[in-house]
Amino acid sequence: MEGSSVTLTCSSDANPAANYTWYKENEDSPKASGQIFNITHIRPEHRGSYYCEAQNRIGRHNSTLHLTVVAGKLPVILNVIRLTLMVLVLIPLLLILCMRKKKLFSCGAEPNEPVEAIEMQQNDTHYYSNSSLYCN
Repeated sequence: MEGSSVTLTCSSDANPAANYTWYKENEDSPKASGQIFNITHIRPEHRGSYYCEAQNRIGRHNSTLHLTVVAGKLPVILNVIRLTLMVLVLIPLLLILCMRKKKLFSCGAEPNEPVEAIEMQQNDTHYYSNSSLYCN
């Protein structure tokens, strides 16, 4: 499954003991040496045929397997977690901003208290009202 890890193991009953080398089909250089080949965080480009070559002074033998990568739910789960964290951070932030904005534009505590000036903006031109306004 995409995002997971896989361990490939190669063994033989060779006498004398064999040395192991891992290859991926259609690639020249070895992927790993030793009986165990670990691939962590599987991605689509890991799919394909792999073979293990067991070799000693008497001879060599190959064993092939095909690795299939299935699109997993792990990326979806990680995206859901990221979205949840963003929402949990943004909601309090938006509430704080809303409360500040409300406090900034609210009238004074006393009824009939005059509001000093109101600025209106229209097409990058500022207009100011000189009339006295009162909170009710």
